[in-house]
Amino acid sequence: MKSIIVGIQGAHHLNDPELAERLGCSAGTIKNARNEAGNLDGVTLMNVEYEFGPSALDPVLALGGSRSVPIDVASDDTVSATIELSEVLHLLIAAQSPASEGGVAVTPTELTRILPQLRDARQALDVLIDRARFAA
Repeated sequence: MKSIIVGIQGAHHLNDPELAERLGCSAGTIKNARNEAGNLDGVTLMNVEYEFGPSALDPVLALGGSRSVPIDVASDDTVSATIELSEVLHLLIAAQSPASEGGVAVTPTELTRILPQLRDARQALDVLIDRARFAA
């Protein structure tokens, strides 16, 4: 649970009370989960997914060797995946420019800046992969 809380707080710049308000629980619950003194209940975990997307649950699902894949209801998943991938590819190329912060090596700071786009691209690909897998 700690990795879920720390990940969300880092990505969205939320403190314990702010995150607690968004998830409908107490700041103490957030603090306990972050400090590994307690766990999040099922309702709070579902609120995590609702507020921050299915991939926010991946740290806990990884314990069982899985991750969350959204069910996309868009009419054309291919267009969405193409757009998401082209956007993140552009950002990665810019991060590898010799004139970028780390030169041709992508720095952790640069990756952190494009993390939301990386996740969006992964989600779009996951939808296509699932569509292909279930079509077979």
